[in-house]
Amino acid sequence: MKRYRIIVPSWSPLSVDMQAETGSQYPAFVQLGGLPLYAHIVRLYEKIRNEAEIIVVLSEQAPPLQLSHLDGFDVHTLRLSESQSIGETVLAAMLGVTRGQSVVVHMADTLISPHDFSHADDVLYVHPRTDLYRWTSIRKDADGSVRVVTDRDHRSSGVGQMVCVGVFMLTDGPVFGEHLSASVASPFAGVDPFFSAIEAYSHQRHIELKNPQYWYDCGHIDSYYESRLSHHNLRHFNSLTYDAESGLVTKRSQNTEAFRHQVRWFKQVPDDLNSFLPRIYDSSDGPTPHITMELLSIPTLGDLFVNSRLEVGAWNDVARKIHWIQSKLSKYTFASPVARQIATEVYVGKTRKRIHKFCEQRPEVRKMWVAVSGKRFGLEDVLATLQDYAIRTKLVALEELAPIHGDLCFSNIMYDPRGRHIKLIDPRGEFGVPGIYGDPRYDKAKLMHSYAGGYDFIVSDHFEITVSVEGQLGCRIQHDDYHHKVRQIFDSELFADDKDRHQCEAIQALLFLSMLPLHCDKPERQLALLHIGLHQYADNLTERSAA
Repeated sequence: MKRYRIIVPSWSPLSVDMQAETGSQYPAFVQLGGLPLYAHIVRLYEKIRNEAEIIVVLSEQAPPLQLSHLDGFDVHTLRLSESQSIGETVLAAMLGVTRGQSVVVHMADTLISPHDFSHADDVLYVHPRTDLYRWTSIRKDADGSVRVVTDRDHRSSGVGQMVCVGVFMLTDGPVFGEHLSASVASPFAGVDPFFSAIEAYSHQRHIELKNPQYWYDCGHIDSYYESRLSHHNLRHFNSLTYDAESGLVTKRSQNTEAFRHQVRWFKQVPDDLNSFLPRIYDSSDGPTPHITMELLSIPTLGDLFVNSRLEVGAWNDVARKIHWIQSKLSKYTFASPVARQIATEVYVGKTRKRIHKFCEQRPEVRKMWVAVSGKRFGLEDVLATLQDYAIRTKLVALEELAPIHGDLCFSNIMYDPRGRHIKLIDPRGEFGVPGIYGDPRYDKAKLMHSYAGGYDFIVSDHFEITVSVEGQLGCRIQHDDYHHKVRQIFDSELFADDKDRHQCEAIQALLFLSMLPLHCDKPERQLALLHIGLHQYADNLTERSAA
């Protein structure tokens, strides 16, 4: 018997508008940060995974769970043909709960901070809200018991109340099961049997009401976008804050100097690109730089690509629009006497520095390698050949500079499939030197490392990495024919000849290698990036040597 039974009810389908917005029919499968909610929920219980069994309750029509990235967790699926309430759904998963077993009920559209879990006490997680028609509001009576005030009452007056966020820790599983069974058998009008059982249980066990550090609600359109913003796949040195009253987002960064360049990019970019940028309301490039802009409630190309949410044919429009933007930028191209020097610094100097920094972070990676043409190839081989690589692939033979975005990956391109609008976010603001000018091949390579290289799959944890005893790296990325077709569309639209494409492929390899130390908070991702970077680098080096 496991000490904890964690029940994730996801039987009821999402509202029609949520289904249209997310591409998912059931809450457990809504994507957040590249993973379905059920995967995020399971991972919240990392500290007790050896003591916990997790049951996800689904409709018979729901798709299967993909558990390959949840190794080590005891996860099961329970499918129901029908259910009239949350109480019935949870009760079906209570079968076999025995004395000494705690029950956690974790609604499938909800995430809270893993630091908030109290595994030894009875806890209801709550949050103050005024829009009570969305949630069940509760209070504590004088005797300490829990009382339901309203259960998603559409006539709620807007007076603030504590609402249940959707996570319930109940330490006496069998006792709660008895109350839940009785409530389902004799339900009260207007109150879900689950909450009636919570009320009855609280007369026997003291329940603490706890406000979590954060709460992501993905069951409603507006709160879904707030949650997605808060969970945005930012690097560890960046932060976003959202003002719900004004609808504005403010970004800051611990990497002050680099972020200052981003703020200035928005001020310097040509005016005819403004329609492709979010509206900026306030910014500062001073001692504590920040930028405040509108909240864009549209998905990124990374989300649409990884989760196959856009029709394949629609990617033609996306690729054409991006190519058109690059054409607009190319109007400002100029010949520069320092272009070669800047290219050398970026492609050789910067890459070398980043590799050394990565090796300082993780000395063991110096002994890791990939097999290319029957030979071992590792970071020491990159460092030994980097200068020659940049010359052979013509990367340093740069004569002209043009305005560039500098970080034009799919996660920095937002796309509205309904209006077919593109918005560019998070520009780099420097290419060797501060400013909007750089090598236009660099933006194409950034696009390539998303649609062809697998970058967005890696930052969404859609990969499996292996390291042999000898140090050989292996990596499997979870893409399919859909993604191959999108790659063909972009290659056809962006590249008029093989020469340009080959040079961008050479840059793409350096992108994977130079970004390694930036993902120090995700060691597994670093190894996946290393695997791809080494393979691409070795392939390009071999091809150019043969040529």
